[in-house]
Amino acid sequence: MDETSAWIFFLSAVLATYVWRFAAVMISHRIEANHPIFEWFTCLAYGIIAALVARTLILPSGLLALVPLWHRLIPMALAFLGFYLLGKRLWVGIVFGETGLIALMWFNGIEGF
Repeated sequence: MDETSAWIFFLSAVLATYVWRFAAVMISHRIEANHPIFEWFTCLAYGIIAALVARTLILPSGLLALVPLWHRLIPMALAFLGFYLLGKRLWVGIVFGETGLIALMWFNGIEGF
């Protein structure tokens, strides 16, 4: 690929991106922030994230596949408990889940970690 065609691809990508941004700015003043469609998109986004996390924990790939299922589910339960019982703070849930997973792996001597 020569330099000219690389610049053509780059400028095409920039143009495609900024056309949609410009259109969004032009119609944004007509959209209500509390419209039900935004609530639907928010729920859809949360559902996709939840599905990805569940798939990663239930059907993992890579090194996490070596960890037994119950070693993944117990820290997940600890993360939920920590999150909900200690003020719904995300960092608390993360710390509880990570600490639980590391402790289980350390106490049960999973090789390679």
